Amino acid sequence: MKFKNALCISLAISAACSGAFALTTQARTVLTGNIAEGTKKNDEDAKYDFFKLNSKAQKDDDGIVFEFSEGSFGGRLALWYTVNSSTQSDSGSNVSFRRSNLWVKPLESLKITAGYVGNDQLYKERIDEWKVGNPFNLNERDWSKHPGYVNNSDVDEMGIGFESRAVEGLILTGAVARRWGTPGTFGKAFWSKNGDSESTYDAWGITARYYTGNLCFQAAYRDNGKESWKVARCALGYESNGIYAFIQPCFGIDYETEKDKYELSGICLDLYGEYKFDAWTFIAHVPVTIRTTDKDDDPSYLEYVLQAKYNLGKIGNMDDFSPFVKVGTMNHDGDNKYAFIRLNDELSDSMNFDITPGIEFKAGSCEFSVGYELLIHSKLYTDANLCNDVEWRVPFTAEIKF
Repeated sequence: MKFKNALCISLAISAACSGAFALTTQARTVLTGNIAEGTKKNDEDAKYDFFKLNSKAQKDDDGIVFEFSEGSFGGRLALWYTVNSSTQSDSGSNVSFRRSNLWVKPLESLKITAGYVGNDQLYKERIDEWKVGNPFNLNERDWSKHPGYVNNSDVDEMGIGFESRAVEGLILTGAVARRWGTPGTFGKAFWSKNGDSESTYDAWGITARYYTGNLCFQAAYRDNGKESWKVARCALGYESNGIYAFIQPCFGIDYETEKDKYELSGICLDLYGEYKFDAWTFIAHVPVTIRTTDKDDDPSYLEYVLQAKYNLGKIGNMDDFSPFVKVGTMNHDGDNKYAFIRLNDELSDSMNFDITPGIEFKAGSCEFSVGYELLIHSKLYTDANLCNDVEWRVPFTAEIKF
């Protein structure tokens, strides 16, 4: 679907719903890239690039979101798009609707949802990519076990779910997946049994949150299906007067094919703290993963991100003008196995740093961030990738929302 067609549909939906429902609309777009970057192993291999845009900056965020409700029923419609120079992607479309659902409240304390049922309301950090700690093997942290999706403790799928608020301060949620098939067909069933064969089941999950004063206790379990991974989490957090902090153990369970059984394979202690006073903001995120498999290629590891920021207020037409310094492991590499510090005899060879001084500010409905990023790679990374020890770049982010 071309963007202009999707936009016309979106406007039509907005006009149709505005008279019949209580309708809210959110829109945002994010552009990221590098103003300049450089790599150098020796003089003849020096490479410099200027102004590079991420062509899929909207990949993980919804661009336009419509939420509507009328008493005991409502829904959500989210528009997703890629940002590129053409009107279509390689697949013939750069716009689609996703993370959409309908819900009904048979009781005031009970909501039933059909459609997208991902729940990401548990504790997560606010500095890097809204991640949670990951308890799995650093060599197997692929998309199916990506921290952002582990965070969705129900299922990051289309399915059916519930939310209960029957007890004051307690919120229970749960969901099962109903994965889609090709257009016009039924998708994969949640639970199946064929004759004398063993039954199979698909992804499901449940969460619980209990609020009392400034404290919140949380617990969650996500099962990715038969003979697949599971994640259990519990957490204690505090939020009040400029403080947001939590401690959150995450337990990773893998299915061992050779043993034909499930085993606890790792525990991640997810630690996060944020403190604001006057114009200062200090943030630290340090997830530490202890692996329990005793395999040579499955070490324990840690990540960290530290940031200090000072808000100078309004300067010219720029609001919340804030210089900052961020130091951490190479989080820009996402789940690259060389981005982590290994807690074994490769500790010194895996040390890496990502140092970024910069500024961020607001101008109307726009938010901007620009900095100078210095990447000091680990010996493991440079040996495997035959690259230089140090890289640099001038990254920027521009976000527009209303």
